[in-house]
Amino acid sequence: MSQLEIKKSKHNLYNYKLQQGTTIVEAVIAIFVLSFGVLVLMLAQITAVNTSINAANQGEVTRAVQNLVEEMRSQPKLVINEKLDANSTKIQFIGKDYSEYATTDINTCSARLNVHLINTTLNSCVINANGNVRVSWGGQSLGNNDTTDEFSYSLTAGQS
Repeated sequence: MSQLEIKKSKHNLYNYKLQQGTTIVEAVIAIFVLSFGVLVLMLAQITAVNTSINAANQGEVTRAVQNLVEEMRSQPKLVINEKLDANSTKIQFIGKDYSEYATTDINTCSARLNVHLINTTLNSCVINANGNVRVSWGGQSLGNNDTTDEFSYSLTAGQS
């Protein structure tokens, strides 16, 4: 080994001995980066849970309204209706009347639907005499005073 190589190796060994661990600044930066990553994962988890609850509520309302409409279709009240044709001739036909189901009272409507929502309540529930069922609910977001967090579902039994 030459003198120059020995000096270089001593210099490298000296630098190596000076580096004994991480500095406090490096440790603080590492903790900050790690905590930021954990925070992002926690927010993603909260969003996923909220979305899952929203989907469950939408599915529950859809199921309940469709079951009620099927019941309404299977047991309608039949009425004889009249109308005039172009020649002013009376035409009689049988129509379906769903007035026995009709209600605007949210408690009665909710009991008929038998709907069980998670982390929210019904805002309105209306069953019309023409067979239209309309339900709206909201307030299931993280801030329960969010007015944009309202969902609705509507279905009509119809005259078929």
